Amino acid sequence: MGMGKVRKRKAMVVLLALLGIAPLLAGCARIEATIRSYSPNDPENPAQVEPGDTVTLSVTVANTGNRARAFIVRAAIWSKGGPLEKKYETVLDPPLKPGEERTVSWTHTVNREGEYSVQFSVWKDEDTPLAQAPQTAQRLIVVAGEPAPASARFALGERVRVMQNLNVREGPGLDQPEITDPAYPGYLPEGSLGNVLEGPVQADGYTWWKVKFDRGVTGWCVDDGIESLDVLLGKKPASP
Repeated sequence: MGMGKVRKRKAMVVLLALLGIAPLLAGCARIEATIRSYSPNDPENPAQVEPGDTVTLSVTVANTGNRARAFIVRAAIWSKGGPLEKKYETVLDPPLKPGEERTVSWTHTVNREGEYSVQFSVWKDEDTPLAQAPQTAQRLIVVAGEPAPASARFALGERVRVMQNLNVREGPGLDQPEITDPAYPGYLPEGSLGNVLEGPVQADGYTWWKVKFDRGVTGWCVDDGIESLDVLLGKKPASP
């Protein structure tokens, strides 16, 4: 066999070896990230603010891969039943090293009353998501309406009575769903008693109060659907 053929054969062997190793080398690079924590984070205890207030959104991201990366971190806010309200985005600079964590924060100003869902995410690039939290957007911000005047009908803790069959909702407002409870068959019957927990809140042209009823049901109801038991018993004068 001539020297030229030997060289060609060796070159072919080297080329085939490199082609076989290349995928393995490429597979060694792991671009991964996760979300360690975020705030606000509790749908049962969302951030409670008033129109014009600010809410701090923060998320802590960790590089769980083996390559430094300038990950893209995002926060998205949706109004209840509506379109995307606001999106925040930060590119991590300097790039996040393997095993390193970093917290990103934004200040969001809320202008309208209502409920808002939030979701945080971290991306490899503009089109490749790596992690998100919560898995589905959750109600994490509640913006209450302006408080009612000081001459509110009820005091917190005051005993009240249902004046007629009454709808009870999860939050103040006509767009809020009615509560789901075995003791609530779609309304509370006339004569049901309870204690005022929160309020008043103005929404959709009504004044709303949160009441814990003796039947074990708790929720929001309109002002003109309940009356003061103290007034009925003569313990306090009726509101003008």
